[in-house]
Amino acid sequence: MTRTIIVILTLICLAWLSAPGLAQQSMGDCDKWVAKINAEVGVRADEASHAARMKVEEITKMCKDGKTAEAEKAAMETMATLGIKP
Repeated sequence: MTRTIIVILTLICLAWLSAPGLAQQSMGDCDKWVAKINAEVGVRADEASHAARMKVEEITKMCKDGKTAEAEKAAMETMATLGIKP
C-alpha cells in the first residue's frame, strides 16, 4: 500500500513539473517563423520588409497568448509576401 501511494505521488509530481515544459512546446514553431522572417527582413529596406517587421510583433504576441493557429496563418502570409518558402 505504501509503495502504491509513493508511486502515485511520484507520478503526480512528475506530471506537475513537466506541464510548463509541455506548454511551451508550440513556441518552437513560432520561433522558427519569426527567425525566418527576421533573416529576410534584415537584408531588405522596402515597404514589404517594414510591414513584415510589424507583423513579427503581432505573431510573437499571438504565440505568447496561445493563438498558434492564427500566428501560423499570419506568419505564412508574411513569408509569402516576402517570397520566403515555408
